[in-house]
Amino acid sequence: MTLEIQVPMAPPGGAAQLAPSGTELSKSGRRAVWMSLISVLFLSQIAYNINTFPASTDLICYAAVTAYLLVSGFASIGFLSLALFIAALVMACFGTATATSSTSWTSLMLLFVLYAPFAIRLKGEPEGAHEYVLSAYVSAATCIACIAIVQIVLVNATKSSLLTNIYFTLPEAIRGAGHYTFVREGGGIIKPNGFFLRESADLSLVVALALLIEFGSRARLRIMGILAAGLLCSLSGTGLLAITAGFLLPRSLLRIPLFVVYLTGLVLALYLLYSLGIPGLDLWFDRLSEFQTPNTSAYARFVAPMEMIGHSLDNGPLATWFGNGAGSYLRDVQLYHMNYEVNDPTWAKLIYEYGVLGFVLIFAILAQRLYSSRLRIEICNFLMFSWISVGVVLKPSFALVVWLLTLVGQSASRPTTQRARPRAG
Repeated sequence: MTLEIQVPMAPPGGAAQLAPSGTELSKSGRRAVWMSLISVLFLSQIAYNINTFPASTDLICYAAVTAYLLVSGFASIGFLSLALFIAALVMACFGTATATSSTSWTSLMLLFVLYAPFAIRLKGEPEGAHEYVLSAYVSAATCIACIAIVQIVLVNATKSSLLTNIYFTLPEAIRGAGHYTFVREGGGIIKPNGFFLRESADLSLVVALALLIEFGSRARLRIMGILAAGLLCSLSGTGLLAITAGFLLPRSLLRIPLFVVYLTGLVLALYLLYSLGIPGLDLWFDRLSEFQTPNTSAYARFVAPMEMIGHSLDNGPLATWFGNGAGSYLRDVQLYHMNYEVNDPTWAKLIYEYGVLGFVLIFAILAQRLYSSRLRIEICNFLMFSWISVGVVLKPSFALVVWLLTLVGQSASRPTTQRARPRAG
């Protein structure tokens, strides 16, 4: 159910329309799409820092494009999404106001600034606009993959920090504030990040998503080859896991038994590959030991967050259901004197800061946005898995990409089974 908000249209000679034909994006609309993608993939580390808060390029672009959509008169606001948003906001404010931990209202404000636009969609379900957004994303991600392929050679040959990340070449005044691991190594190899992205895991997710989109649409072998090479060059399993989740996660409750069969087969196949000792695969399988080793990527992302949830449960039922307050997760890491790296994947951050109820509501906002869109089910599963398992809940770049890809809602006359079927390329 949608509540359509009619905004007075500009005069014929005034502001350009977003989709004047009802199916295709106008020139201004295409510019808005490309401006958004460029801000995410190439300019996200440029920011105007307000104390410790970085007003990044992608955040500013997100706000600008959302405002443009509303002013253009083509905005449709979903009643269910709006209701979930209001309920989550009230719950989060209550949890933060009653928390005993050190909290941040700025963190709460950023969360809801990022997810408020999820209630907004294009009216009329324009298929051409949806296809253009997908095509533009694949093109931009292919450029990033090409950069990463060249970067992995140059960086490991020259060991120059200037080639590892754009962050080191930016003037300090416009560097995004925050503490990040800009350079990671795997097996003695410096991992590429596409130069413009922060980490190799970001590169892995960006190109993996593009590969999944391309596979299910035009399926151009050259483009898929470039994207696959960029994914392998990242030396990060994040994108591979997300693609696997995209294909294996059940599309309905009736397919859960089939999902169990597929998952069992995948585990057996991986065990067989591990047993064969194929040269080159050790670089990937050796990373399994990270789950038992503090200060490693896997331990920080999967094991340490579970310990944080354990601390939250110890704080009593109020903290369990309503959380310890916005922004408390990383602050409390120091309070517990954890002397190893602790990551903040979405599931752990939301449960710790906003409680079980807050997590369910915010999860519902994203799920409703994804699975009511025109995206294929595999892409929806990919984005949902990435959102839950990686620390992207407060990243404007991830929210903007999801918002763009889901701007067009699912057609009521189009069967959902067709959405899951790749087209011949």
